[in-house]
Amino acid sequence: IARAVFEIIRSRFEVTCFLADVREHCEKKDITHIQKQLLDQMKKSSNSVHNKYDGRTIIQNSLRLKKVLLVLDDVNHGKQLEYLAGEKDWFGPGSRIIITTRDFHLLRKDKLHETYNVEGLVESEALNLFSLEAFNLPKPSEEFLELSIEVVKYSG
Repeated sequence: IARAVFEIIRSRFEVTCFLADVREHCEKKDITHIQKQLLDQMKKSSNSVHNKYDGRTIIQNSLRLKKVLLVLDDVNHGKQLEYLAGEKDWFGPGSRIIITTRDFHLLRKDKLHETYNVEGLVESEALNLFSLEAFNLPKPSEEFLELSIEVVKYSG
């Protein structure tokens, strides 16, 4: 959903960046790697980012007068927000920061403009989606039906 929204509205902004799988990248590498990725996507120099504090300052100073669209996908820690999208005044008027997370509690409600909670699929739709991805069929074969139902229930 976040990627689709990004693609639809990106032309309305001066500078855009979609950072996918923030959680995963932070687990594999440190936050400075993602800060550099953000600056590179926004066509800003990332050569001066030597640590997370430099990165934070450069992001803040580089984008404060720009109308920015930034998507932070799959955020799982408040520090990721702090070092990638700190405060509203980091970005120019009309900017939008879209954050996807499984942990709503890490978002500070007083700093949010709007939230949207994505509902899960009903069981029959989830089973259909699983079957299409796993078996390339609209429904699992009889031999895999019970196991497929268990997988869908387990995964929510």
